[in-house]
Amino acid sequence: MACMKSLTCFITDDEPAAIESLIKLIELYCPSLHIKGRATNTTDAAAFLGKEEVDILFLDIRMQGETGFDLLKQLKEPNFHLVFVTAYDEYGIKAIKFSATDYLLKPVDPQELIAAVHKVTTRKQIQQEQMQLLLQSHMIPNSQQKRIALADQSEIKYVLINDIVCCEAENSYTTFYIGDSKQGLVVSKPIAEYETLLQPYGFIRVHQSWLVNSYKLESYKREDGGYLRMQNGMDVPVSRQRKHLLKML
Repeated sequence: MACMKSLTCFITDDEPAAIESLIKLIELYCPSLHIKGRATNTTDAAAFLGKEEVDILFLDIRMQGETGFDLLKQLKEPNFHLVFVTAYDEYGIKAIKFSATDYLLKPVDPQELIAAVHKVTTRKQIQQEQMQLLLQSHMIPNSQQKRIALADQSEIKYVLINDIVCCEAENSYTTFYIGDSKQGLVVSKPIAEYETLLQPYGFIRVHQSWLVNSYKLESYKREDGGYLRMQNGMDVPVSRQRKHLLKML
């Protein structure tokens, strides 16, 4: 599998070796992706992006004395798809996941690179709202975030965290049930990622397949092994191993 559609990109990373490594992967696995330039600091990157247009910005989070977020703050109206390329940075990754921005962990896996570029080809519209949410998530403390971006194959939806009733896992996918609707929004990420993100907001993993908003509980039913009745009318099973968590409610 290789990247198909012709796109342009720019790479910003303070490590020249990391830039060269990414360039080799792009040339090998995404030959139709044209590299328009590179920079090892945010000043040079901002100067280029202020006058040139690209489809994708590959951006490192933590650089020498600055971060990738410092670059984004310098750009008035970013008009590109953003893909972070980074070693694990807990605070930065939290912001990325809240905003549904794509990221690649170093060392970059070729198939993940291909998948990230493929997402750009399917998401035609640049989401300025996504950039704003990304910066907000980076700046404010955890548990004060009001919204989360949920991305399916074709679009990104911005959802109030308080409106999420529960989440259901199915393999590597997660279905979000929002408000009174029983028609879920399917996101192609495992529920474990959202468990970590949403735990500070009162969400509890009551079953291997279920994550619930404790503020949306209506009652606990003891019959049939025990289950939760949610405010939207859905019934959520509670595993025997996790029943003790209900005592914390």
